[in-house]
Amino acid sequence: MALLETFDFLIDPVYQAREWPPQDLREILADDLTRLKALCEKMAHSPIEKAAQLGREFLNDWDAIFQVLAHPELPLTNHFAERLLRHGVILRRITYGPRTQQGNLALATFASIIETCRLRKASPLRYLHQVLAATRKGLEAPALPPISAVA
Repeated sequence: MALLETFDFLIDPVYQAREWPPQDLREILADDLTRLKALCEKMAHSPIEKAAQLGREFLNDWDAIFQVLAHPELPLTNHFAERLLRHGVILRRITYGPRTQQGNLALATFASIIETCRLRKASPLRYLHQVLAATRKGLEAPALPPISAVA
């Protein structure tokens, strides 16, 4: 319970910092971070394996977890990135993935192009058509659609 309460306490200043000029919250919240780290160290030595794993996980990823305190504009979770990977994971499960390094590179390239176009509200098929047309003529491939593009 103490861990959850401490995180709740740390999240509010991050949201507040997003509304003000950027500031490094690590100094402001140093005492709270020290208490939280001590709690994680205690948990890491817990006889309850799940608690010990959680404590060790926080300690192993400490800098990454609390990078948001130095840069409040960063997201608090990796949920957005996880959602971006979802389609690729489903594709890999269905097809068992590419069997070669070249296939891996091709799949990663297509997935990146498709997702970038989707986020920029552009048609990936139209963009790929432009790439193929340009390369057939011996021209350089066009840049990805700009962010303001509309499909």
